[in-house]
Amino acid sequence: MTDILIVDDELGIRNILSEILGEQGYRVATAANVAEAKKAVTGRHYDLILLDIWMPDGDGLTLLREWKYSGALTFPVIVMSGHGSLDHAKRAIEDGAIDFIEKPISLKLLLSGIKNGLAKWSDRQKQLDEDRTRDRRMRRRANNSGPRPALPAFDIKEYGLTIDFNRPFRDMLYDFERAYFRTVLKHLNHSMADLARHAGMERTHLYRKIRMLGLDVEAMREEARQAPYNTPAVAKPNSSALSNFEETKPKERPLAPENAVVRLDMTNSIEFPTGSTLDNLRSPVK
Repeated sequence: MTDILIVDDELGIRNILSEILGEQGYRVATAANVAEAKKAVTGRHYDLILLDIWMPDGDGLTLLREWKYSGALTFPVIVMSGHGSLDHAKRAIEDGAIDFIEKPISLKLLLSGIKNGLAKWSDRQKQLDEDRTRDRRMRRRANNSGPRPALPAFDIKEYGLTIDFNRPFRDMLYDFERAYFRTVLKHLNHSMADLARHAGMERTHLYRKIRMLGLDVEAMREEARQAPYNTPAVAKPNSSALSNFEETKPKERPLAPENAVVRLDMTNSIEFPTGSTLDNLRSPVK
């Protein structure tokens, strides 16, 4: 029997979906929020999960991404939302969801989505098994041919980043994202509005990304305020985009030599009226 977990904060939706899927022969369990969903998948394996996006203690897309990058995504996930957008659907598929269904959900769409999702997941697992078998064969051949030379690594201390091509891609991507946001935030005086414009991200998506990376913007601001005035700052990137956010200081006019004759520009003034000022003075008083 197929086990399905329904994750939704609305009791009515959980009850309706449980009743419908139970009549179709599925064994159903429910979770009302992100915390209950995490606990449910820890103690039991499910064949499919119906996951809502907006919940009181978090959002489903962040939970899906957490499962994916922690290696815990061992089940197909269909994301549901009544206020979703094309961007949400795209992010859900990129983060490992098998499908995206918009509420309100029709019975036909729900059942066909579950059937297709289970079939897609089965095909995907078969492909992954074939890829793992192929990788094991290639590793055995590489081991028999001798040790491989190490790939290059670059340490960029001023940005707190080490680019090491010997590390897994996910680890490198995580480190780069943290270094990127730390550096740009410091350059933009820790302004989240300027960071959102520079990164080309929605503000809500940016806040979720910052939380996921474990960056504490308030602590960074406090550290910057308490830093000595003459403390050397992080080297600013040579970027025309970032330079648009810098404050432009007025240029100081050079002082005239002591023996130079200073000429006052008296044009268009009350004493020497010209143009519109002279016209106004010549107009009769009403």
